[in-house]
Amino acid sequence: MLKKILFFVIIISSITKTQAQCTDERRIDICDMTIVDSDPSNPEPDGIINLYDRYNALPGVTPIDPTMGNWFDPNFNFALDGSGNLHLWDLDRSSIVETDHQFHFLSATSGCPDDILIRFNVVVGAFSGYAKGAGTTGANVQICDLNSTPRNRCNLEVDIDLFNALEPIPSPHLNGTWVYNGGGSGFISLNGSDLTVTIPYDVGPSRVDQQTFHFTYIVQGMDPCNTAPYPSEARTDVSVSVVRKVFSGYSKNQRICEDDIKSGAYDADIDLRNDEFLALEDVDGTWRGSGFGQVTNPIDSRINIKDIYDQIIARDGVKFGCARVNYDYTVKQRSGVCEDTTSTVSFKIYEDLRPFSQRGTLPSYCEDDPSQPATINLYNELEFTTENGISFEYNNNAWTNWRLVSGPSNLGLVSNGNLPFPQAGYSSLGPVSLLNAPPGDYVFEYVVYPEYNCWPDSFQVLDYSSDYCNTTPNNMLPCREERAQVRFRIHPKLYAGEDTEGLLFCETDPTIAAPLDLFTLLTTNGVDNIYQGPQGRWVDSNTGNSITNPFTVPQINNQQTFNFEYITRTVNNCEDRARLSFTVFEEYQSGVGLSRRDVCDNNVPFDLFDDLMGNPNTNGTWTGPNGYTSASHNAIFTPGVSDEGDYIYTVPDNVDVFTGTIMCTGNSATITVVNHQSPSAGTSGSYFVCRSDLQVDLVDYLGPSADSGGVFRNLDTTDLLTGSLLDVSQLGAGTYNFQYEIQGHVSCNLSTSQISITVVEVPSPNATDQIFCASVGATVLDLVATNGIDFNWYDNIDDTSPLSIGTVLINGEDYFVAAVDSEGCESPRIGILVELLPLNHPDCVSCFKDGISVNGDGENDAFDLCGLPTVFPNFELNIYNRFGTLVYKGNRDTPLFEGKSNVSLTVGDELPSGVYFYVFDPKDGVTDPIQGNFYLSR
Repeated sequence: MLKKILFFVIIISSITKTQAQCTDERRIDICDMTIVDSDPSNPEPDGIINLYDRYNALPGVTPIDPTMGNWFDPNFNFALDGSGNLHLWDLDRSSIVETDHQFHFLSATSGCPDDILIRFNVVVGAFSGYAKGAGTTGANVQICDLNSTPRNRCNLEVDIDLFNALEPIPSPHLNGTWVYNGGGSGFISLNGSDLTVTIPYDVGPSRVDQQTFHFTYIVQGMDPCNTAPYPSEARTDVSVSVVRKVFSGYSKNQRICEDDIKSGAYDADIDLRNDEFLALEDVDGTWRGSGFGQVTNPIDSRINIKDIYDQIIARDGVKFGCARVNYDYTVKQRSGVCEDTTSTVSFKIYEDLRPFSQRGTLPSYCEDDPSQPATINLYNELEFTTENGISFEYNNNAWTNWRLVSGPSNLGLVSNGNLPFPQAGYSSLGPVSLLNAPPGDYVFEYVVYPEYNCWPDSFQVLDYSSDYCNTTPNNMLPCREERAQVRFRIHPKLYAGEDTEGLLFCETDPTIAAPLDLFTLLTTNGVDNIYQGPQGRWVDSNTGNSITNPFTVPQINNQQTFNFEYITRTVNNCEDRARLSFTVFEEYQSGVGLSRRDVCDNNVPFDLFDDLMGNPNTNGTWTGPNGYTSASHNAIFTPGVSDEGDYIYTVPDNVDVFTGTIMCTGNSATITVVNHQSPSAGTSGSYFVCRSDLQVDLVDYLGPSADSGGVFRNLDTTDLLTGSLLDVSQLGAGTYNFQYEIQGHVSCNLSTSQISITVVEVPSPNATDQIFCASVGATVLDLVATNGIDFNWYDNIDDTSPLSIGTVLINGEDYFVAAVDSEGCESPRIGILVELLPLNHPDCVSCFKDGISVNGDGENDAFDLCGLPTVFPNFELNIYNRFGTLVYKGNRDTPLFEGKSNVSLTVGDELPSGVYFYVFDPKDGVTDPIQGNFYLSR
């Protein structure tokens, strides 16, 4: 603990710069922060100074207090609290330049840039810390080596951060340099303050293996804290004693299968010290066993696996699953900074799986035989080993699996593809379904994995590399898996098809046309083909007599039902049957209609029944448009009176008189009657059109009664008629005549009407090239033309839509004007050129004022831009004060300049009276920027 020193030296200097009151910069020098104390009542230094007090004590400054603002650390050292107390011991570096530890006094009311009223530099002298007190080893700290074991040396770790050899209070500055001064042979590296060493193992009597290493920590300072009476640099010497951690070696666990022990491979004793079981251990450790009477004293390292196995069998029986035995090797530590280490050599003995096989040959099955079981369990066909009356069966779901080896189907078997956890639906019984099973030879296999006897198994075995730097987990179990196959056969049947009943046919259905192949009526399962050969036969279900296929359906009177059965039988007596039942019905006929019957409104009446073709029955009735019906097969149509449309002749369904069931649906024939009327060509008339209309459609001049589809004929000599379109732009003023003709049905007369078109032409206007000042924002409304009632202006000679009167004129652009008469007809267009004089042209009055007065009187309160925003919509206006500082930035979306700033840091500030400079940039890619000045008065 530091003792308080009654005096200390603080060198105070000040630097006052002359850039107004906002840039006052001062400095104090504290060359020895360890003696600084803020509390006279406490005899121990605390390294705290108050920035308010220290600043106010400087000569020539204006005192400040917390009501005026607050102190801020822009370097965020977290050493400054809200009361202005600076904790020097929390600063992590010494001052190398004056501004390393600069603090700002911020005042929101100062009007200073970024609110910085004062910059206060605190120069801190270098401090390299106090070394921790030396212990019994003579070193400042003693640690345990992290790199003692061979694998640690493969990837060396940092043993210690040398700052841990220094006292934490006051904390040393971190901008110094650590220097290695020598020491033991185990030095590896010094990276900054990180020390890495390794202490070698000295085989011999029990003693501490350790080495000591020496270092100096050096921190630089700056003037005046690096000149007398202060040292040029702060230095602290430390020593670190590193103790080697004892090592109990790399244990190599062993898995042993019961088969290897029974074969005599482990009859002899083994020594646990052999590298096969424990490697690179310190030699002065002791052993401790886990029973079975093997390790008899701390230095006994010999065991017998066969003897251990016999004891396990005697204790647990032959179905022991697995058993583990552990042997601990411990090396005691002889230093207080390290710990004892223990390595465990483990052996795990696994029960081996006994073989099993198929019990015998399964009986043969017939495909889809209803007399055989629907499901069988494959597990029941296995025979397992029995030893001394103990059966070694393996019927758990975990670590077993059934799979299909060969065969046309897995018969619904669920395999266990999710070891070690059973797959959903999996069972070690191996259930398979014979229902709808495809025929063939089947081979299924049952597998039992060695994990069956010992799972879950957390036993860890590692394979080491030659240099022990890397290890690989070895998860291989020593015992082998066991498997056996189950074989059986399903004999195929001769597929007879599926039972097919309730088929209904009309006698005219081509499906049953002679000769009828009965196989075509049987449905199938969609997979197999129906057998058709000498081992199959058709029989009449009612008589049991065989029938001949193909079959001829006899003449049907109303209805007749046929019941047959198809039977197949293989040499293995696998039989299959399919029933077939169908009914045939007589069908009434309506004849054949006509898709179209054209009639004129002056034709004589006729009977629609006479138009039916074929041999229609006379027991039908007619229906037609608008609810028309007939009571008999006769239907009289009167042209011009009867409605046109579809007339349908329908004969009734054939109905079973016993059940009321429709046996064969009736049918119908349709005659479509089209009634034609004489067409109308509309009314004749005379019309005026503008030659400027360019093209008119004569259809528009026909009356509403005119029918479409006719043609126009030119009654004069003009050839400017295309279909119904007339090109009036090529016609001179005058009258032109046309006739519209339309022909209806061939039985109707031609209808005509005449149209007279008079073309009106408007004289061209008078207009010349025109000049405007760019600043006025001239529009189409400002253009002048004569010789017309009204005028339309266009961008191009061929445009169809005139420009609006508010369209802004463009410099060097051609515009076209047409005169318009009282009827809205246009004259031919003539072109003019528009020239816009630049902003600074002498013939144009400047838009920019030489002064504004923002006194609120409503006159000249803003820097007006006239029509410039209209002419130059992308403009940018920048206004600067007399110091060249930007105070306003404007465009068409910002309010006019009214003496207030709208730029960052000064937004909304009212600007003082004086001369200001503007730059107006049109930003149109053509016009150069305009600049000037004006006077702002208030």
